[in-house]
Formats: sequence, C-alpha cells, structure tokens
Amino acid sequence: MQPPEGSRIQRRNFSLNAYCSLYTFYNPIRIPFYFKHRYEITRRQFLKRGTLVVASLGLGTAGYSWLGEPNWLDKVYIDLALPQLPPSLNGMKLIQFSDVHLGMGKEAADLEKLADIIMAEKPDMICFTGDMVDDDPNPLRAGVGALQKMSAPLGKFAVLGNHDYLNDVLLVSEMMEQGGFTMLTNENIQIKRPDGTLAIIGLDDQLLGKPNVNKATSDIAEDACRILLMHEPDYADKIPINFGFHLQLSGHSHGGQIRLPWFGAVITPRGSRKYIMGWYQAGPQRQLPLYVNRGIGTSQVPIRLMCRPELTIFTLRRADQ
Repeated sequence: MQPPEGSRIQRRNFSLNAYCSLYTFYNPIRIPFYFKHRYEITRRQFLKRGTLVVASLGLGTAGYSWLGEPNWLDKVYIDLALPQLPPSLNGMKLIQFSDVHLGMGKEAADLEKLADIIMAEKPDMICFTGDMVDDDPNPLRAGVGALQKMSAPLGKFAVLGNHDYLNDVLLVSEMMEQGGFTMLTNENIQIKRPDGTLAIIGLDDQLLGKPNVNKATSDIAEDACRILLMHEPDYADKIPINFGFHLQLSGHSHGGQIRLPWFGAVITPRGSRKYIMGWYQAGPQRQLPLYVNRGIGTSQVPIRLMCRPELTIFTLRRADQ
C-alpha cells in the first residue's frame, strides 16, 4: 500500500534480490504451504513452526536470523503531509518505536543503545505504541534510565500493548511514567498553538484492555489535527469515520517477524492479520492513513528473518487545505 499523497519514504533496507539469494542457497527443504494461513495459534505452535521454518532454511540463515537481523535496525524516514496540522508545527519530527519486548532477547542495555539512536535524530516528539515488556515487568526496572534519556520538547507518549498486560500492567505503566512517558489509556494530550491544535490520542489495548474512542476524544475540537496511538493495527477498521483521525500509528505485528520471499509473513497475531507492516488506507471507508511499525524486539522466539527491527522517523508537514 502506498503512503498518503504528498508523503515520501526513505528506507535503508537489504535488497530483495539479496534475500532471495539467501533463500535459494539455504532452502533445501520446501516450506509447507499451510504456513501461509494467518490464524490464532498457541505459543507452542508458534515455536514449533517458527523453528521449522528457520531450520529448513539452513544453518547459515538460522544464525543470521538469531544473531544478525534482530540487531540490524532499519531507520525509516517518512515525510508526511497531515491536514489541520498547525502551521507553527510544520516540519516537526515525530519518532515512533514499538514492541521492545524486554526479557525476550532484549535487555536494558539494548534500550540504552536505542535511546542514543533516537536522541541522535533530535526528535520533537516520541511515541511508543505498546509492548515494552514481553511478560515479566522486572527487566524494565533497569531500563527506566534509558527511557529518561529520551527527551523531546513536545512530549513523550505511550500506549499499552497486550504483553504489557500479561503480568503487572500497573507496574509497567508506573515505570513508563518514571521514564518520563505520558501514558495515554483512552486519553489524549493536546498541544495548543495560536494557529491550531495537535491532539495525540491513545487507546487501551484491544485484546486485553478496554479501548474507548468516545472517552479518548470527548474534549477535542473539530478543527484539531488528530494522531491516534493504538497497539493493534486492525482496530482501525472498528473506528467510525466521524472521529476524524488523520493518522493511526500501530505496532503489534512485528511485521510477521519471519517472512519469506513471494510469501510474506509466515504467521501474524490476532489484531494484525489484515494490517502487518508499512502503510495502509484503513477504516470503514478506507479514510484513515495507518502506519504499522515492525517493532524493536521479538516475541515467542528471539529471531527475525527478512523483517528487520524498525525505528520510524516522521517529518510532519501541513497538507494544503
């Protein structure tokens, strides 16, 4: 899916030809067709099937998917035109990151490195779209300092993901706030300027929380520019058109985490079966621009294949009215 009109993307990706060469060289076993079906599976099934896919690709690719690609960050730069963005905020830089999954192959030291990379981009705003921990919140204790290192003059905002709920969601929220992030759970924050308003709206997790769009938007003026943070991307199709969001930022899918040439994502979780990575026109009337970030960490198994971790750097510009 192409980005909204007037937008531009710069990627630093490994070429598809190179991936296909790896696939051809390391794939002595044909991958079963049934992997293409994207249905809800158990952790045991994911581990079994993900391991089978990687093993079938050969030892070299298995090592790359475990030790190489999960640590090979893809910085994606996007120029995005938004209606109703206050002219005084024209050119602002918004950085999105998602799905760190501390405790599953990522630790506080990795979050420190990420903080340095984010700060080198000099963001005006930082948005995190859920799943800071994999399940146990304790690995985040050592990462609070890294969150505090991230700073942005227009604020740092976050929403909860389904994995944040698995153990102690209140503790996760508390430590995120200690790190300087404003947690938006069916809430909004409004950046008001004399020439307009930018509203950042955050919804509760779709799978384990209770998202409430009416509550989250009750006090926002009609002429405000509205950016929605929601962990699960497929929720975009449940939002009535009258809420007038100009952009939804999501994560959750990890881009599939394991992808194959001409095949795509081997498995995607519930909540991202339709929208998996990159740009989409979503919503009941395809009116809502949706961007799905591939995430930083991994879940279920600490591997990635043809699906590098992602940091998204948006430069927002006011669209011509």
